[in-house]
Amino acid sequence: METWRNTPDVLLDNEIKITQLDKAKLYDGDGKTLHEDGSIELTTHRLIYNKNSRQLSLLLSSIKTANYEEGGFLRSNKIYLNLTNGGATRIGGKNGVEELNQQIIQAIRDEKWIVKQTVRPTPARKQIRSGIAGIEKKLQQKAASDSSNISKAFQDLDRLIGMAKPMVSLAKSISTKIRDKQGDITEDETIQFKSYLLSLGVDDPVTKDSAGSDKKYYQGLAKEMFLVLDQPIQEAGGMMTLTDAYVRVNRARGLALVSPEDLIQACKMLKDLNLPLTMQRFDSGVIVLKSSNITEEEYLKKIVYLVEAFERLTADQLAKELKLSVLLAGERLHSAAVDGHVLVDQSIHGVVYYPNKFNDLVLA
Repeated sequence: METWRNTPDVLLDNEIKITQLDKAKLYDGDGKTLHEDGSIELTTHRLIYNKNSRQLSLLLSSIKTANYEEGGFLRSNKIYLNLTNGGATRIGGKNGVEELNQQIIQAIRDEKWIVKQTVRPTPARKQIRSGIAGIEKKLQQKAASDSSNISKAFQDLDRLIGMAKPMVSLAKSISTKIRDKQGDITEDETIQFKSYLLSLGVDDPVTKDSAGSDKKYYQGLAKEMFLVLDQPIQEAGGMMTLTDAYVRVNRARGLALVSPEDLIQACKMLKDLNLPLTMQRFDSGVIVLKSSNITEEEYLKKIVYLVEAFERLTADQLAKELKLSVLLAGERLHSAAVDGHVLVDQSIHGVVYYPNKFNDLVLA
């Protein structure tokens, strides 16, 4: 729990308690910790976890974004905190979690931990007129400043013109995808996607010129892709379509956009670099990036368990339970049906998957 710090049970200067959540537990990233069934206090300065006279705290100034995650089958409601140092932590609980998330967001906006100081305006200096020589010097200084500004403006303009064509292509691709998916994107997915757009970014994106060779460029791009996509893929259930990955990577790189061909070549480098991401193609032709931290057997067991628990399951329901897109949920269920782990019923009412009870008869 590197994100939380042991602190004495006292408030800081000008710190005021806002609210409290009981029966809360802490997560270290996605992993569970021993900190369960405690209480979370929100103040104007910190989040404070209390249990058995022990106190851990997290400064609000270290939180970049806070997102509410609704619980599902056997899962509690959670608040996902994305930190300024690149780390992450979660707070779990039952009742009042969504309200706490809204109050955390408001407290971060208020920034009550910052001491406001009144700045007195500096009296303006009187300019001393020094005749023609002074006027000429002032004109020279203004001309030099204008020349520098114009030079910088044209440098930025040249770069923008160079990137205009791929930017237009990317905009068309995104527009087409949004039209095709209209009606399938929920409000929660939209909010979560916007938070990613605001939080992701690459300070110094690798380019072919800076890499020196194609191989080094693709290797650098593969490492960059992993840094950008690892956390969203983990939160999306361990898998993401290549089109979604393409949009996220280019959004993080700003104007230094990459082509689809470069992205695919970088994906082929993931295995050589021993990065825990792999590229996989489904029978339908859909290409995805998959986290190596989750095995196919684990995923299959989870899907079969959910189908048996619900007794009938659709791609929409599985997408909601596993935080997947509907497209990937359908691919996962189809693969399980092809291998005989679940049964599929396709009619005018849609596609529904059922437990394969014939397996139980064979085993018996």
